[in-house]
Amino acid sequence: MKRLKGILVVVLIFLSGVFVGAMLGGTATLVDIFNKTFLGGPPNIRKLIIQRAKHDLKLDEDQNHQFWTILNDAGAELRDAMKPARPQIDAALDKAGRRMREILQPWQQANFDRFANESRKRWLQAMGDITAPDAKPAPKKVAPETPAAPQ
Repeated sequence: MKRLKGILVVVLIFLSGVFVGAMLGGTATLVDIFNKTFLGGPPNIRKLIIQRAKHDLKLDEDQNHQFWTILNDAGAELRDAMKPARPQIDAALDKAGRRMREILQPWQQANFDRFANESRKRWLQAMGDITAPDAKPAPKKVAPETPAAPQ
């Protein structure tokens, strides 16, 4: 009986280790997928779509390149289509941010503001030509004038 109990304890410890390892591995995988998808913005989402299409559809290099070009073109078209609705989107996001901030403790609000600002900057940078409503436009580069050659 003692021997059976000892074996059962060892098996239980082993199974507990397998369970904990699976939980940690699954969590790490989900965090990695989240970071690859959301933290890099639309370009990273396109890369994931291409990887999935390449694997599932068994694309060759030419097809892979054509898919990438089509996705980039679609991204530009979506960006242009979103411009007229951008003020409404910003208003909805600002409202949601204010509502979230209201439920936080004072010590959490500074971290939330930092998190929200960093996320907004990353997405605006990833979106390319779309800027925040309160952002100052980038200064235009002016080519230096070349002096006229003496005649």
